[in-house]
Amino acid sequence: MDAAVEFAALQAMHPGASFHQEGGTPVVLLPEVKFRAGANTQQMTLLLYPSSHSGYTTRLFFERKLEGVGQSRNWTAHTVLGRTWWAPSWNNVGAEQPWTCMLYAHLRAVA
Repeated sequence: MDAAVEFAALQAMHPGASFHQEGGTPVVLLPEVKFRAGANTQQMTLLLYPSSHSGYTTRLFFERKLEGVGQSRNWTAHTVLGRTWWAPSWNNVGAEQPWTCMLYAHLRAVA
């Protein structure tokens, strides 16, 4: 998968997106993303990690924990890009799919 092409597609949806690397792995910072979590609209910075991390096939990190929403009940803290992020226990979002699809697949955990 071409990281530049995948990033460009995410940036077309979220113009403020920025591309980074963590230990040689591409990651995408998505500032101030609006999404539904339970019955509420949330807005926060997200970090898409489109490859394996901490035993999960891919990860979406949130700047803060969202308690009791969707199917996400078990949140853990992780340090990525030098800052603390939160991720729900939500696995098997495949790394072979486009990053735009990956983002939405991860957001289903909190929908």
